[in-house]
Amino acid sequence: MSVVVQRADRSDLRDLVVLTCEFLEEIALYAGKREFVPDRTRMEEKLSGFLDMPDYAVFMARSPKAHPLGFCTVFPMPVQLREEPYAILDKLYVRRDYRRRQIGHTLVGEAKRFVRSSKCRRLQLTMSAFFVLDNALAFFRAEGFYETGGRKHKIAV
Repeated sequence: MSVVVQRADRSDLRDLVVLTCEFLEEIALYAGKREFVPDRTRMEEKLSGFLDMPDYAVFMARSPKAHPLGFCTVFPMPVQLREEPYAILDKLYVRRDYRRRQIGHTLVGEAKRFVRSSKCRRLQLTMSAFFVLDNALAFFRAEGFYETGGRKHKIAV
């Protein structure tokens, strides 16, 4: 499937709010919270602030006709005294009907490019402590992430 991935800006805010709410609803289902309903107004306020931060990147995947398919968020962490520079892959979401079409891999590839351009040496993510997402774990292993203890996974970039 042909996918266009670009860094999100304010023109993407509406679609990003919809995707983020879908992401949160899906996570809530895994956690057994079927009644959870995200506050879209609050979400829009928070996300608009993130889009203005130069070190916080949101990448949107769209079809060639601009239909939103998914997103990922990534940001560099402040470097500690004895630590190499690294970044956090905070969120990754692809709409259910578009999974297994390489969209997630394309988004992670864009995140890796951003991480390298930020002079970071690795990309790290933390999986949920409350439930196991087997498909997500398999996806990240296929991307080359490895477990570093507990819920943390990382990859050198």
